[in-house]
Amino acid sequence: MANATQSGSKQSGRPADITFLIQWMKENMLKEREELFVDGETVRPGILVLINDVDWELEGEGDYILQPKDEIVFISTLHGG
Repeated sequence: MANATQSGSKQSGRPADITFLIQWMKENMLKEREELFVDGETVRPGILVLINDVDWELEGEGDYILQPKDEIVFISTLHGG
């Protein structure tokens, strides 16, 4: 994700945060059915986001500024019937 954080800094002049990362992933990684991952500027309900093994709600959610060597994990808690 180094490309995403570098891109965020260059485009906006400010450090990349999780909200930027989600939009970057939507535009650069998701090929189809992006609605299963993204809801507006954030992830859909049912997707757990971990920042360095900690729930992102404890880290400021989308406002968390990405740091070198951060590990961001997205886990879907949704499943079919």
